[in-house]
Amino acid sequence: MKYTVIRKQDDQKLTYFKVKMEGLDVNPINRVPGLNIKAKKVVLIDENLKTEYIRQRVTRKMDKIIKFMIRILNDDDTTDDDTGLVLDEISRLKGIVINKYRDYLPMLEYKSLLTKLIIIEEEFKKNYNQKIYSSYMNNYYVEEVTNSRGR
Repeated sequence: MKYTVIRKQDDQKLTYFKVKMEGLDVNPINRVPGLNIKAKKVVLIDENLKTEYIRQRVTRKMDKIIKFMIRILNDDDTTDDDTGLVLDEISRLKGIVINKYRDYLPMLEYKSLLTKLIIIEEEFKKNYNQKIYSSYMNNYYVEEVTNSRGR
């Protein structure tokens, strides 16, 4: 589908052409003030534009996951359910990159995103295990055994 906007007329209208375009389907956010035309779906065809869009989207999600990880690692009241949530989010994002974005990314960019996600996951596991071990060592104490004569 292709639409054209004719701006120099008094009444703005859309013209519809049945054109089959292959590319990345994007649902735009239409909450911009002063927006006259709202779109339900936009198809990205340009390779650089697709790559940049995917990179920004995945990077934004990775930043949210990293903030959540830092909050879990710094807070003492976290449970194993919170770590499960983080690991689930990382695996979900890996699945999205593998299943949805693999066809649209160059191989080098695809591999770099996956390695970043794997490294983030491994570092979180290592730091969380270290946190659990150190808290266990802080709470562990040895009682002195005294022998005394009883009655």
